[in-house]
Amino acid sequence: MEIYPPMTILLKTWQGPKGQSLARNRLESAEKMLSSIKRHLKYPNYSWHIADDGSESWYQDEIHDLFKGENYTFTDTKADGDIGLNINTGMRVVLKRADYILHWSDDIVLKQELDIKSCVTLLHDYDDIGIVYLRNAHRTLNTHCIERDGIVWYIIESSSPGPFLCITSLILMHRRAWNYYGPYPEGLRIDTMQEEMSWRYKNFENGPAIAIRADHWDGTMPSCIGKSTWDWRLTDDKERKSWHRYRSYGARED
Repeated sequence: MEIYPPMTILLKTWQGPKGQSLARNRLESAEKMLSSIKRHLKYPNYSWHIADDGSESWYQDEIHDLFKGENYTFTDTKADGDIGLNINTGMRVVLKRADYILHWSDDIVLKQELDIKSCVTLLHDYDDIGIVYLRNAHRTLNTHCIERDGIVWYIIESSSPGPFLCITSLILMHRRAWNYYGPYPEGLRIDTMQEEMSWRYKNFENGPAIAIRADHWDGTMPSCIGKSTWDWRLTDDKERKSWHRYRSYGARED
């Protein structure tokens, strides 16, 4: 592909529950994240959309100041912790200008080069694919191999066990996946929401598939996580159980 289509990075941010002392840590993580994306993400044509989930005005002002030199749009759900609503609100803005959406979070920092041109090309050329994982995939997933344009990909089969086939960060999505599987469920915790999206992937027949490059399957994906996202969850039994299920699925690393 000689001319690459526009892509938007849908960046989820939230200061966290009011009264918790993690907002400053999240801002520090966001600054590291932005610097790492500018340094390591290899794609020639992208903009940003910042989806804030009801942070206080001072936090949003800091985010605007951080992105003042970038091409970005901004939404605020005012929901204070509804990740499904946050993603959906941002997606409806993003899809007005781009077919390709890179789902990211303010605490995911690239540690090395991530070239996604082949992933965009796959989604552009083959309408049977709707999502590309940009992360380690759990080895218990059922997959089969395909080769497209000289690159080997794993296709995640709908018969795969586990609830987290469809995730909310480190994925590249084409609008066809959004159109087919629908918006993210709102008003749910992140684990329950992802279980619902995975159920759709398993049960909505003949939908666009999830792919991951074969050379990413066994390697360590170039991302890391700051404590700012999960330390507050460790103080709550339900949140701790949910978060450890998420982290143990090979999603992220400390």
